[in-house]
Amino acid sequence: MRIGFCGKPEIIRDVAAAGFDYIEMPLSYIASLTKEDYETVRRGVADSGICSERFNVLFPGEIRLLNDGILEQVSSYLDNAFDRMTALGGKIIVFGSGRSRMRPEAMSYPEAFRRLTDLTGTIGSIAEKHGVTIAVEPLNRNECNMINSVAEGACLCAAVNHPHVKLLADYYHIALEHEPPMDIERVSGIVHAHIATLEGRRIPLAADDGYRQMFHAMKATDYTGTISVEGKCDNLLIEGPKSISLLKTMWEEA
Repeated sequence: MRIGFCGKPEIIRDVAAAGFDYIEMPLSYIASLTKEDYETVRRGVADSGICSERFNVLFPGEIRLLNDGILEQVSSYLDNAFDRMTALGGKIIVFGSGRSRMRPEAMSYPEAFRRLTDLTGTIGSIAEKHGVTIAVEPLNRNECNMINSVAEGACLCAAVNHPHVKLLADYYHIALEHEPPMDIERVSGIVHAHIATLEGRRIPLAADDGYRQMFHAMKATDYTGTISVEGKCDNLLIEGPKSISLLKTMWEEA
């Protein structure tokens, strides 16, 4: 299992020095950069010694995916964003974007789910054109009112039925929603994972039965992918190596 750390490009040298395999950067931020600033990021990634094979924050909050007439804006945004992502080595992009996929109060859940299903299929087709895969991220109910569990995420992926639309599991959201981590095995697996402590959403530094259960479920599906730490950190150069060691040990023991 390869372990990465989520953050903006300015921390990539610390991410590399701490021993992580890759950095997971926010795609909406990368897409918003000027050409000059993007080139600076590209050179920084190339010089860091690690890659940016995973990205998160697929959409900025101002793009409201369930609104009418959104397809042209989405397509134009994604073509530019995916061009930049693939140039930085990106292969998988996390589709969390809670504000973007928020269901309007006046819209019923079935209608919102149908719209989200159709649009996610379109996103998957654009991703396929660029050679990348979408990882649907279930979010807790405080962050979004659509797709709040691994089970719901699996239902969305099944409804979309596209080879470039897969599922992600995030321990923080699973724990906050009191969802059984073993649901990862029940829905036949994931393509990527995030992890942070439930208390304070911090970098993991101590063993936890919840991590162990999640890792056991992942290994039961023959998972060989990546897991990104997505938590607060006081000193990455000190806490990073400790977290990597902990997670690798718990993975082996699961």
